[in-house]
Amino acid sequence: MKKNFKIFSITLLVFLATFQAKAHHGYPQYNLGGEGMALHGKIVTYRISNPHSYMTLIVVDDAGEEEVWAIETTDTARGMRTKGFTPTTLQAGDEVTMMVAPALNGDRTAVFRSVELADGTILPASGQ
Repeated sequence: MKKNFKIFSITLLVFLATFQAKAHHGYPQYNLGGEGMALHGKIVTYRISNPHSYMTLIVVDDAGEEEVWAIETTDTARGMRTKGFTPTTLQAGDEVTMMVAPALNGDRTAVFRSVELADGTILPASGQ
């Protein structure tokens, strides 16, 4: 009986050590079905990571005040690379225009859709 328990315990530990549990969530707090919103500003942070990549953007509002927006992607690091992003695609200080799905409650948070770089390149390219 002890031998079976040891085998079971070792098997369970190996399984847990090699199994990557992924937390998954939806985005009901964002207007994903809408046409989106364009944010023009400067990159503060950008990080490709799992389970989702993220960035922050400083945007100057209509009153001339700076707003900091937190933007999350729905892609994994691998998904971002597949869509043409690298860890250095966006750098602090880069001026960009992002299309995002904004939060429904007015918070300065959003889900990333695309970005237009200063040279006119749009990522992800259409169809990706």
